[in-house]
Amino acid sequence: MNNKHVSKLILLCTGIILLYSCSKNEDILSPTPVTPVAKYADGFFVITEGSYAQTSGTVQFYAYGADTISTKVYEKENPGMISSNAAKTSTLQFATLYNNKLYLISKINGPVIKLNAETLKEELRYNQETSNWRSLIGITATEGLMSAADGVYVFNLNTLTPQYKLSTVSASNTGDMLKDSNYVYLLQSNGTKIISSTNYSFVKSFSNINRGFAKTPNGKVWGASSNRLISIDKNLDTAGVALTATISSWGLDAPTLITASTKENAVFYTSGKNIYKYIDGNVASVATPFITIDISPFMIYGAARYDRNKDYIVVNGIAGYGAASGISYLLIYNASTGALVKKIQYGNDGAVVDFNHIYFPNLTIFY
Repeated sequence: MNNKHVSKLILLCTGIILLYSCSKNEDILSPTPVTPVAKYADGFFVITEGSYAQTSGTVQFYAYGADTISTKVYEKENPGMISSNAAKTSTLQFATLYNNKLYLISKINGPVIKLNAETLKEELRYNQETSNWRSLIGITATEGLMSAADGVYVFNLNTLTPQYKLSTVSASNTGDMLKDSNYVYLLQSNGTKIISSTNYSFVKSFSNINRGFAKTPNGKVWGASSNRLISIDKNLDTAGVALTATISSWGLDAPTLITASTKENAVFYTSGKNIYKYIDGNVASVATPFITIDISPFMIYGAARYDRNKDYIVVNGIAGYGAASGISYLLIYNASTGALVKKIQYGNDGAVVDFNHIYFPNLTIFY
């Protein structure tokens, strides 16, 4: 081989080595693409009632690990919009997260609002001049059930409009609902009704269950009376356990005050400033409170809820009524041990009535 060919071979090899080296360096230096976390994904929502005829209800957001809560994020993402009627006499009482949409439901002539859960941008709104909505659950990708003061309605979730009212249950005040496999559990003023989740036909009723609902990992659905927890098994048979403390209630137009773990077969309920934890089969577990809130003055406002993402019990509260309602609390507890994880006070100092800081936080919504 002559020198000319050798030189060409050397140059070719050198070029290949340099190209491979550059390629490897680019692999090392170029960062791995990271999927951005949605703005409102890593945390949970706190739904607030607002102050009657003064302010509309709103949505707050707590980011996991934060030392504060982001207030009025609904208005921040939707400037000029409110969650109530124009007179602000409707109350934002309930919300649900379904298929990555956050639905806000107001009672007393208020709207039903559909938001993108990750951005909180409003997508649809349904207004009815006279209405008294309670709660919403999803049934299929396009259909849900809405409870109201006069019964239960089938709703189209795409258009956010009612289709018809169920005739298989009474046209009476209806509150919380739960879908579990083949059944839908409805809480009405004359007890609990169970209907088919496929054709909404009537299945069974229990007149003694007037609080509900929550589901434990063993498949039981739980309701209650004021002094008994009552489980409903897959055969729709019931079993009850007597309680040492009465379960609180705000009525059918507010979320129920019982919630259940997804980690263990345990049901939590509120009584005054105490939270009890009933471990299925262990009557002694409710002999004493699982959590006693030692803040004074303080009242649990709305419903404590179990956070399956973190194994937390999340409690919303206020210092009291009047000016004191400007002091709001977010309390987070370990659901396995009862230990306090986070205590956040927000709003104002409660010295004067300041409607801009009176929220009445009543419900927590998790992904």
